[in-house]
Amino acid sequence: MRYFISVILAALLLSCGNNNRFIVQGSIDNAVGDTLFFSRMDLGGDVVLDSTIVKKNGSFRFKQEALLSPAFFKLSLSSDNYITLLGDSTEHIEVTADKNQFVTGYRVNNSEGSALVKNYSLGVIHLRNSVDSLIKVYSHLSDDQKLMQVDTINKQLAETIAQYKQKTGQKILESPRSFAGYYALFLNLSDGSPIMNVRNKNDQVYFSALATSLNLFYPESPRVRQLYNMVLSAKAEERRARILDIMNNAEASNLPDISIPDRNGNEVSLASLKGKVVLLSFWASWDKASLRENEQLKSIYKKYSDRGFEVYQVGLERSKVLWENAIVKTGLPWINVTELQYTSSEAARLYNIQQIPANYLIDRKGEIIGKNLFGSRLENKLKDIL
Repeated sequence: MRYFISVILAALLLSCGNNNRFIVQGSIDNAVGDTLFFSRMDLGGDVVLDSTIVKKNGSFRFKQEALLSPAFFKLSLSSDNYITLLGDSTEHIEVTADKNQFVTGYRVNNSEGSALVKNYSLGVIHLRNSVDSLIKVYSHLSDDQKLMQVDTINKQLAETIAQYKQKTGQKILESPRSFAGYYALFLNLSDGSPIMNVRNKNDQVYFSALATSLNLFYPESPRVRQLYNMVLSAKAEERRARILDIMNNAEASNLPDISIPDRNGNEVSLASLKGKVVLLSFWASWDKASLRENEQLKSIYKKYSDRGFEVYQVGLERSKVLWENAIVKTGLPWINVTELQYTSSEAARLYNIQQIPANYLIDRKGEIIGKNLFGSRLENKLKDIL
């Protein structure tokens, strides 16, 4: 009786222990004696966590500490013969497979994320086969035939990939809290080229939706931070490209406006100066080059301010006190504003400022007519237009 109670207690303790573990187990037919590797897929590369010899009945089992956030894992029989799993918390994932159809024929239970990953994997395999078949057809054509068929095959390729993107993107939007969507976003074609591109406006919808959703639930996850920063970077690049396009277009008159507080806390907009020749200047009270340039600018401002010349100067500052002290100490007579965002200034990002001092010269119509004009170059330009 005492022995029976001990066995029951041991079983209960083992069960409780397993409830605090992440477990992957199952069976693989036709793999007896083979080594099965269990790896975690980190951003920096795969990390082998464990390995085991597949038993006579095909069974295997891996046990790890409970997961703090979802993570990707590999079950590998070789470097090119593996299954990707998505584990979460204390899931007990069950995998059954055959060695001869390991990549495509496996079955997975008790893991919704891993089931989604399998669907994405099968979808991309089908896409790769379709694309590879079209490319193979093209490669076997004669040179004359290639000239005749290139447009048709390119159209077929574009349509095939577009259909895949639309279908896959819809699945991502249906499960925006799942890391499986992350897996889908970074799948490649057979030649290694990415299918989804965060800089493509249509694809960016999926990147952005997933990044926003996952960031709410897993803000500390390295993969979530990577995805979120990737989306922010892509959007920032788009914004810079739009502004540069405006600036490089001589006929552009829709200059992006900015409105920033001055020393008294009053919002002053760049657009309010239209009708004047304006130097939009970026500087910082802590930057020696900016201070030197301001000394030259003061003499130019004195000469031309009564002819319709104005300076709208944006300070990349952290301290309002130090900024105000610098203005008073150096006697800056023009409009000075700051967001107090240091180098994270939205105005500086909007105008693609890479270093300071920097400036744009804007004519009376609100069009940019010069960039980074300092000293005599600025004065000569002002002489021409005033």
